[in-house]
Amino acid sequence: MLNNENHDLIQQLSVVSDSLWRIEEYIANAEDCDNCKKLWKNLRDDYEKHVELITEEISNHVESGNFE
Repeated sequence: MLNNENHDLIQQLSVVSDSLWRIEEYIANAEDCDNCKKLWKNLRDDYEKHVELITEEISNHVESGNFE
């Protein structure tokens, strides 16, 4: 079983990744509204940064031997 901090990182990575997947659909659905399309693209860019940060921290845990 993962310890809490590692479980939390994996869980949040999954949640953010799922949201990114949905946001791509929202961008496609916003074809008639430039404001909505801009909003969804900004949120997508922000979530991609979150994925990067969380992935880096998971890697840090693995490299330091603290991923259990």
